[in-house]
Amino acid sequence: MDRRVQKTRTAIQNAYISLLMEKNNGRITVTELAKRANIDRKTFYLHYETIDDVMRDYSRQLIDKLLMLLNQQDFFSQNFNTVSLYSAMNQIISENLEFFRHIAAMNYYDSFWQQSREALVTTVSDMYKDKVIVSENTLNLYSRFVLSGTLEIYREWLRGKLPFSLDELGRLTSEVAFRGFSPSLKSGDF
Repeated sequence: MDRRVQKTRTAIQNAYISLLMEKNNGRITVTELAKRANIDRKTFYLHYETIDDVMRDYSRQLIDKLLMLLNQQDFFSQNFNTVSLYSAMNQIISENLEFFRHIAAMNYYDSFWQQSREALVTTVSDMYKDKVIVSENTLNLYSRFVLSGTLEIYREWLRGKLPFSLDELGRLTSEVAFRGFSPSLKSGDF
């Protein structure tokens, strides 16, 4: 991507995030976004078709950063390493904590969580499809199960509903994703 194009997109995204953090209803107009980004409306439409496209683009960048962190940890060249996954997720969240807290608290941004889940499920399923002994449909189900639960747990934490530190949340979520519920049961109960 051309450096000027990237600079303008970054300005638009930064203006969007700034406005998003100020508003509690999630409604941002192109006019106010263009004004905040110091561009005109026509320039906005050269880069995005709608305001929602800005959020989708920003979401994709966060997922790309997560994937980059996972690649740095060789996540995709080994067995499913939940510690690496949750460590990378914790890093992304801690770097953008106020943003994530804000959108976790607002139902208006449910689509952000859904899009993030779908992108992660697709990516993980695609990257592991040649490394597993189950069908692609089964792998997709496993990926969807783990990642849907993970995103919901993190969202509840961001809303202040879970009494753990971010590191503890990552560790516990990693344990549940890898070992399931059975290690927590008293012996003889099942």
